[in-house]
Amino acid sequence: MTSKEYKELSVKEFTKAAEIYESDNAGVYNMCKKDYPDVLAEIEKEPFNDLLDCGCGTGPMLTLLHRKYPDKRYTGIDLTPKMIEIAKRKKMKGVELVVGDCENLPFDDDSFDVVICCESFHHYPNPGDFFSSVYRVLRPNGRLILRDMTMSSDAVRWFCNNIEMPLIHLAGKGDVRIYGREDIRKLCKNARLKMESFEKRGFCRMHCVARKVQKTEDQYESIESSYKKSRNIYDDVLTQDKWWSKLYMNLFWNGVDDNKIAEKVLSYIPDDFSGRLLDVPVGTAVFTHKKYSSLKNADITCLDYSEDMLAQARERMGNIDNVKLVQGDVGKLPYRNGSFDIVLSMNGFHAFPDKSAAFRETFRVLKKGGKFIACFYIKGESKITDCLVRNFLAKKGWFTPPFDTVEKLKRRLQKVYAITDLRVEGSIVYFCAVKR
Repeated sequence: MTSKEYKELSVKEFTKAAEIYESDNAGVYNMCKKDYPDVLAEIEKEPFNDLLDCGCGTGPMLTLLHRKYPDKRYTGIDLTPKMIEIAKRKKMKGVELVVGDCENLPFDDDSFDVVICCESFHHYPNPGDFFSSVYRVLRPNGRLILRDMTMSSDAVRWFCNNIEMPLIHLAGKGDVRIYGREDIRKLCKNARLKMESFEKRGFCRMHCVARKVQKTEDQYESIESSYKKSRNIYDDVLTQDKWWSKLYMNLFWNGVDDNKIAEKVLSYIPDDFSGRLLDVPVGTAVFTHKKYSSLKNADITCLDYSEDMLAQARERMGNIDNVKLVQGDVGKLPYRNGSFDIVLSMNGFHAFPDKSAAFRETFRVLKKGGKFIACFYIKGESKITDCLVRNFLAKKGWFTPPFDTVEKLKRRLQKVYAITDLRVEGSIVYFCAVKR
């Protein structure tokens, strides 16, 4: 059978079952209810904000979660329109329900802290595509909780997959295959997920947890090394003080003038500002040191992962006594919630390896009503610039994918900020947004 035929069988099967799926007359589907306590317990081991339920059916698991944790954000996806139709009848506030294919998840990268999949995985004809898609939508350190059928014996699994499955297809069922530990381990490895646990629970239940491993420390070390090697040209590229840097910006960046962009970005900070400001990453402070020297009554913290960058910034800052220079990670800011009136980030987000964490942390430490001010590279505005970033700057470690487009950035910001100004010059976006 083809992938399309398997999926058509599954849709046909669950269209018939949809109305009784959560009733006491659900027959074999009643077995799924026994999985929910274990899955819930696994979810609760770690905090989460955004959860995706793959093969959500009529939403029984989402219903349990929504009742217990109504402040979280939930998304359910299922291939069968009838299942989603019935799930929507529950009118669960804050729960998005989508008709879609779990082998090609229609969500942005790094969208979820947890992905659960309960008793639908054995219906997927292309399991590798599912795992790869899960990896893409999981945030770094996010978890896949997989609950499905299994058998410990290779011989029993062979019998189920080669004898029982064809008979099931004749009965109109869309089951494809059941898997063992080694099968799942290989699927995880190929998708770059780390299989943390695999248990057989009860007679035929697989309980598996896999994680999208956070590699930010290695990536930061690589980025720091790259910037250290370029220390003699870094400021020249930004300020265009040399003939070759002007030529570079004209050829590859559509003549964008970083000096003018920096001037506009810093104009978002009032000249009489006297609150607390976090600058991350400070870099060499080539654009900011003059501004900071004029903000006599401000309390300014400048953070960067690179000690080399901080050393250059320290030298440039001189005796500005209201500026603190700190080595740290934007993905794990060492400050309390709502600590700053302004968070400034110039030319940083296109380099940060864990952009989702960077957005979350900068939002967390900003006060309500505070300003988030930033400028960085965005893709989709210039083919020449995108080609340079993809084939040279990213490979050298100066930029780190994935990158936002203008529209994706707007959607990201509008969820939690009121955008007061957002402009694009060439492939550089700069903006000022206020935390709601």
